[in-house]
Amino acid sequence: MKILVATSHSDTLTEEICTYLEPFNATVDLSLYPGEHTEYSSAVIGKCDFIKDFNSPIRSATRDYETIILQDVLHLHSFPLKLLQLVYRSLENSAEVIIVQQCGAMETSEIEALLEKAEFRAANTISDLIEGYDVIVAKKMHMWGNGL
Repeated sequence: MKILVATSHSDTLTEEICTYLEPFNATVDLSLYPGEHTEYSSAVIGKCDFIKDFNSPIRSATRDYETIILQDVLHLHSFPLKLLQLVYRSLENSAEVIIVQQCGAMETSEIEALLEKAEFRAANTISDLIEGYDVIVAKKMHMWGNGL
């Protein structure tokens, strides 16, 4: 299992993801956008890229990840649709993107519309999973849209 976390502030959420995935022999790659980042080490952390600004994309290969988590990045990125299109290409078929954003940073309906334009399907918003955050999950569906 290979996961990418792109974040503007690695914090306890990133640490919890790593702790949860340790027994599953997973790899978590980090794309760190400008912001405050907590330093910690974990056996599951693979590569760690420092992204210079919010105009820049994540660094990833085509169909490289089973899940990509965008934590407080989408609303800050200069080109959110292009970022989601790159995320789409970076995911394996039948994979998912998880967007974690502070409540009110960006309207969830706007995020869902961007996901639809980027060919993601089955978007769901969960507002009560993490206090103060919206969590939006969407799927890259095999044989749908650009998922070939």
